[in-house]
Amino acid sequence: MRRATAIGELRGVWVSDVDSQVMQSRDNMAALAVQLANLHLNALYPVVWSQGETFYPSDVMVRHGAPKISGRYGLGTDDRDPVADWVALGDAYEMDVVPWFEWGLKVPADSPLARKHADWLSRDDSGRSTFDQDGMTTAYLNFVHPAVQQFYEELVVEFVTRYDVPAIQFDDHFSLKNTFGYDDFTLGCYKEETGKHARPAPADADWLAWRAAKLTQFVSRISKAIKTARPGIELSVSPNPYPWSYKNYVQDWPAWVEKGLVDEVVVQVYRDGMPRFEGELRSPVLARLKGKARLAIGVMAGQKPQPVPIEMVAGQTAKVREFGFSGVVYFFQESLVRFTAPGETVDSRIEGIRRILSAPAG
Repeated sequence: MRRATAIGELRGVWVSDVDSQVMQSRDNMAALAVQLANLHLNALYPVVWSQGETFYPSDVMVRHGAPKISGRYGLGTDDRDPVADWVALGDAYEMDVVPWFEWGLKVPADSPLARKHADWLSRDDSGRSTFDQDGMTTAYLNFVHPAVQQFYEELVVEFVTRYDVPAIQFDDHFSLKNTFGYDDFTLGCYKEETGKHARPAPADADWLAWRAAKLTQFVSRISKAIKTARPGIELSVSPNPYPWSYKNYVQDWPAWVEKGLVDEVVVQVYRDGMPRFEGELRSPVLARLKGKARLAIGVMAGQKPQPVPIEMVAGQTAKVREFGFSGVVYFFQESLVRFTAPGETVDSRIEGIRRILSAPAG
């Protein structure tokens, strides 16, 4: 276990399996780790929970009728354990490995978890338990339900007990849309605890606050559980800026910081252009929370159809430093070092990254 920020600025990157060959083999993973270490990055945030499956062997998943490990990328047909491999690579190249539970409370509607536990799924204000996202029919695990809380606690405790990592991370998907929460169980709890029997509108202030408080209680439970199982481990979260995160996804993450539930916050400031980006950095919420947790900024390096010029990445990184944040985490590895904007080559992009991170953090 190590924490790269102990030696200075956090320089991380989310390692996604989407639009990438990195999960296809150990060699691909190793090549990426070498490249990123040589560019002076010091933290990897690799995806470990996606589409209702784990990228590591999990007995908890088996108990709930799901595969022991995802079958994607040939996993399960060989002896690979990507998390163990990432941890070994982090040790070899002196980078933190912070496993990223990317899908949070989302699962595909046809996943074993959703099929086996239909009563675990939240419903929206029209009564539907599913929504369409990125071409996939998706559902939310209902974080108010005690069985969902127990499942998730068992999942993460199993994980931190097995792997010697400095932290784990949840992001903006550890939540639900504000239009969800209308299943009978959750509405029943709301009525019983508040005495309000009228069906609330999604944006009703009391209804938003109640759901946000329930999510905060769940985060508290998870934080205590992992720190009991592995003393010294940190909980990292990567939400959207506040109050958007609260109004749209019931994530009151500033309360998580104030209550000491999380150790690191990487705010996803994915904004086109410098004025909007700088405007988010000037948030009074961020100013208030500095010093209460490691506060870093998520910078968009691009996606496959929408590469971000490396000069914009450089400019936003400079602004993060100017405002005195703890560092940056880039989304994501392929757009950082492989996808090119017009007028760039892969070599020129990598040289641009080298200029941004021209010396080891410290």
